[in-house]
Amino acid sequence: MKNPLKITAKDEQGSIKLLLKIALPLIITTSSQSIMQFVDRMFLAWYSADTLAACLPAGLMSFALISFFMGTCGYTSVFVATYYGQKRYARLSVALWQGVILGAISGLIIAALTPVGSYIIMSSNHDSAIKVLEREYFTILCLFGGFAVINNALAGFFTGQGKTAITMVVNLIGNIINVVLNYGLIFGKWGLPELGIRGAAWSTIIGSLCVSAMFLSIIFSPKINKKFKIGQLFGFNKEAALRLIKYGIPNGFGFFVDIFSFSVFAFFTGNIDKISLAASNIVLTLQSISFMPMLGLAISAQILMGQYVGRKQPEYGIKSTYNALKLGAGYLIFIVFTFLVFSDFWLGMFAGKDVGAQMAAIIKQAKPLLYLLCVFVWGDLIFLCFGDAIRGAGDTKFHMKAMVFCSILLVIGSYIIVDILNLGIMMAWGWIVFYAWITGLIMMWRFLSGRWRNIDITK
Repeated sequence: MKNPLKITAKDEQGSIKLLLKIALPLIITTSSQSIMQFVDRMFLAWYSADTLAACLPAGLMSFALISFFMGTCGYTSVFVATYYGQKRYARLSVALWQGVILGAISGLIIAALTPVGSYIIMSSNHDSAIKVLEREYFTILCLFGGFAVINNALAGFFTGQGKTAITMVVNLIGNIINVVLNYGLIFGKWGLPELGIRGAAWSTIIGSLCVSAMFLSIIFSPKINKKFKIGQLFGFNKEAALRLIKYGIPNGFGFFVDIFSFSVFAFFTGNIDKISLAASNIVLTLQSISFMPMLGLAISAQILMGQYVGRKQPEYGIKSTYNALKLGAGYLIFIVFTFLVFSDFWLGMFAGKDVGAQMAAIIKQAKPLLYLLCVFVWGDLIFLCFGDAIRGAGDTKFHMKAMVFCSILLVIGSYIIVDILNLGIMMAWGWIVFYAWITGLIMMWRFLSGRWRNIDITK
């Protein structure tokens, strides 16, 4: 049977059709992750208002700690894309193993840093009962966070080649495992223990472990192993590792400060009151509904940019970026329409069957924040498409510097609005909307400047 997603020489360079062949599996993958997070937090909202309030700040804090290493090792995909474009398959396999080895080392570092994050959580001004839940959730996710980093490197082997259907299938299976275990371990169903928020964390870890096993089994399959000499080229390569570190660390640090600033923002909202924290968490969860499909498009543009730069054809990378922007805008028109017209439906999904006074207050607080989200997402689209494009070309140092500057703005502004001026949740969200737009405009300026054209990550 003919595979409609297979990339052939007949595909028009930089076209929407070619972009969609790569992007469609990634969109399905990232959307499934978004749905998984949505269902996870919905289950926790059904379990209790406290677990809903605790899951997002703690989840963001753990992701912030892991994100630096994910961004560093995940840059393996750009090296794979560049070497694949040059048909240097041995270099491609060597690059893969450096990402995996650095990912394993990263897992040990993340586990060692877990007490630091726990201290930050317990030092916050959140309700004492919520802080305990946050620490439980955070600790489990971080102690085994290395699997997420390794999976990012393993996925890069396929996404860098444009074989995104493989990552789609693997991640879909992992996400299904996660969702099923979420329900069983949170509520204690099917003979499983009732673990509440700890159950949500353990289901995430088990799902990640299953993804690792599936990726490795495919990579070591006879056909792939023979073509790329996977087993033969396994091992540490100083030159390739240093090259990954050189470009991966700025990429990882830029990713880290973005996630970290969001984590700090989430913690600041908890300093307002428990209702505001839970309402903000709901809207940030809905933000992932818009974010994840756009992320799939942006990653596709990054992959194509890496391949075209490797072939000395950057003009097709530019074309791919603009096509990703157009497709993302079309999606946002639809999702923003549903957020505005069917806001009660989206927010009502978190209320469960019996809406008490506390949950009713949370939903009421979340509604105007959802309207602000409809402005936020457009800045996010510009940031993702142009930011990933310049990273695909190797311009990771500028990306890092820009994100450090913008993240400092977000953190300082959030602190002044919440803790000094006591202006409340609406003004705090107004500031994060500004953050989304300023990051997007900076990345667009850099892309249009063309300064990324002079970078060669293979040297």
